[in-house]
Amino acid sequence: MIRSMTGYSKVRREESGFSLDVAVKSVNHRFLDLQFRMPSELMPMEPALRRVVKHYVTRGHVEVSINLERTGTEEIKVNRALLKAYATLCRELQEDLAPGGTPDVVQLLRVPGVLTSDGELSEKELAAVRKILEPTLESALETLNTMRDREGTALEKDIMERLDRLESLRKAISKHAKRIPQYTQQRLENRLRELLGAVHVDAARLAQEVAYLASRSDITEELTRFQSHLAQARQLIADSTSEVGKKLDFLLQELNREANTLLSKTSDIPQVGIEVGSQAIEMKSEIEKLREQVQNIE
Repeated sequence: MIRSMTGYSKVRREESGFSLDVAVKSVNHRFLDLQFRMPSELMPMEPALRRVVKHYVTRGHVEVSINLERTGTEEIKVNRALLKAYATLCRELQEDLAPGGTPDVVQLLRVPGVLTSDGELSEKELAAVRKILEPTLESALETLNTMRDREGTALEKDIMERLDRLESLRKAISKHAKRIPQYTQQRLENRLRELLGAVHVDAARLAQEVAYLASRSDITEELTRFQSHLAQARQLIADSTSEVGKKLDFLLQELNREANTLLSKTSDIPQVGIEVGSQAIEMKSEIEKLREQVQNIE
């Protein structure tokens, strides 16, 4: 089963004296890109937390947000010296710019550093946080992967249906494959007769050159490679190997290359060009839709 790179989860742990929230969000990315947002007290744990994430996620942009709050009663303290300094400065500015005004105390209390609390966790409490942080992150990552697996199931269904559609288009084009060199040879012979007119040329040599040019319009090899790439894509999805998204993206590039060749080789053959060209263009459209889906596979 394939896995999507998109998901979100959040786990909350309540302990005596504090609460811990761990949220994990992931979106598509070519590589594994980790970003942590956490209180400064927990920064020393980041290397260990990174190792935990890498055990659950192999590719994608992953944001881990950790919020720590004390749940007990906190005493709010005012830095009066700092508050007075700001108030004095405000009065001086008001005297110069708007005489008669008074400082807004509510606004002054919002100045960073004016209000503080004793809500910082003790060493004992921090030790308790560190003890449960990794298990909480693991729980969030397990929930994240459940969501990503669920989305991956929907992605797999859509991708398999599109691969089946590509196989149907390949079969439709292959019905014309044997006749294309013949049509090309006829067109070349008619064109050469018009150009040469009464000029005498070696008929055998001319036939040989025409046959060679006609053989270059043969699309059997492209159709065979196209079928092989489709089979490899299905096998990758069935095996769900690591970095299956990258490997599928490469196969889709190869499929698109074969579709382009099919289009270019048949575009000037009146008998089948319009029909094969239409099917090859539909191939390219399906491949592009597949690439959009594959971009979100881990």
